[in-house]
Amino acid sequence: MKNVFLPLAVVALLAGCASYSDKPSASAKPYPLNTCIVSGDKFDHGNPVVRIVNGQEVKLCCKDCLKDFDKDPVKYLTKLDAK
Repeated sequence: MKNVFLPLAVVALLAGCASYSDKPSASAKPYPLNTCIVSGDKFDHGNPVVRIVNGQEVKLCCKDCLKDFDKDPVKYLTKLDAK
């Protein structure tokens, strides 16, 4: 039987991945804005898409913004931290 080792870079990447959930959590920090973190649009055109990322609630105006958020969550979470 072969020993299979993941390269250290892959292990480090997996260890640093954000924790995602689509389920509300009482322990999550509430989303502080009344606009989408990606587009800046208000949530007046339907129900926002809600995601919990590393214990922080994030609200997005639509699934298209969710796709953008998922491409670079650190970029948007940094914006959220700045506000």
